[in-house]
Parts: sequence; structure tokens; C-alpha cells
Amino acid sequence: MGFTLKIEGNESLFYGENIVQMVTASLDTPNNVRAKSTQMCLTLQIAGKLQADDNGSLNSQTVKLFEWSMIPPEEEDVYRTVTVEFNHGGQCFRRITLDTAFVVDYDERYSTSSGVGDFFMTIRQKSDVLKGAKVEGNLALSMDSLAGGIDSLGQGTGIVGSQASQMEKIGQVVADAAVQRVLQKVDPSGTLSTVQSNLQK
Repeated sequence: MGFTLKIEGNESLFYGENIVQMVTASLDTPNNVRAKSTQMCLTLQIAGKLQADDNGSLNSQTVKLFEWSMIPPEEEDVYRTVTVEFNHGGQCFRRITLDTAFVVDYDERYSTSSGVGDFFMTIRQKSDVLKGAKVEGNLALSMDSLAGGIDSLGQGTGIVGSQASQMEKIGQVVADAAVQRVLQKVDPSGTLSTVQSNLQK
């Protein structure tokens, strides 16, 4: 169970479950409306770690998020495609895509007591293209989630560790997800999955 965050613009960024800690999605309208309003805002609030605990992770550098937040409004790359996935039980429970998203607020909190620190950001879909946003549920895991951001390999986005060990991790994640899907089909009650989990301990 966890979150993944993918951002696509002039550069592609990926942040996996060991970075993204919390996501809140909200659709807001003015409080004084008496009918369905055209003044709607679709907003994502995302919180995560500034650095993964696992040095061999495939996550992009979180400084890239800070840099995106500072792009001036007249530049084209201020708007990007953002995809957030909440993965649970071997499937994508919720996928939210904002195809014209911009950063409203960005904060970093540095700490010497618990790792490097945390980031908090608010992302919003451009209001005049709200129809471009998409919300989906109960889907198969995307390849980005399974591979932990394999598209970022070799792009100089802060990936640490050998590609061999990274591919081994990717293979294990794909295999585990495949097993879970088979178990869900033949044993909806989850009994076999529980037995398998106990045997692996």
C-alpha cells in the first residue's frame, strides 16, 4: 500500500512509495453557490520525504519539485501533467491525472531528528481546462508503479545504485504483484494470501 507521483513536462520525474507519504484530493467550489458552479478547483495536496531511506531507490531528486514551483507564469513548463496513484492490495485503487497542473504552494521542513526533512506541496488543475483532469479507480498497476520509475534511468535525476540491483528489485516487485493478482482471482477471501504471508515470515 502506498502512493506514487509522476510529473511530466520538459523533464519526467517520478517519486515512489518511499518518498510520497500522503495525498489529499479535493474539488472545491464557492460556499455561496445555489447551483452547480463553473468556478471549481481540483486540488492535490502532497506530502513526502525529502530523501528516501533506501539509497538504492529509483526516485528523482526532490529538489526538482522546488525548482518547478519557482518557474514564472509566463513560461510554458509551469504547467505539467501530474499523475498520482494510490496502490492497495496489488492494484491501483485510485489514479488521478491533472493534465494542466501548476504549483500553488511549496514548503520544505528540514529536520536533524528524523532524516533530512519533509516537503509539502499544493498542486491545482488550470481551472479553464478542468475537463482535462481524470479520476480512475480499481485499475491494474501501471508500469511506472511496478518498475519504480524505470523511465528515469539514465536521465540524471538523482538515481543511486547499480542498474543490475535496480532491475532485480523491479523484477521482484513485478513477480510479487503477479502472485497477488492470481491469489485474488482463485481465492477472493484472502486465505491463501494470509498463509503465504505467514510462511514468508
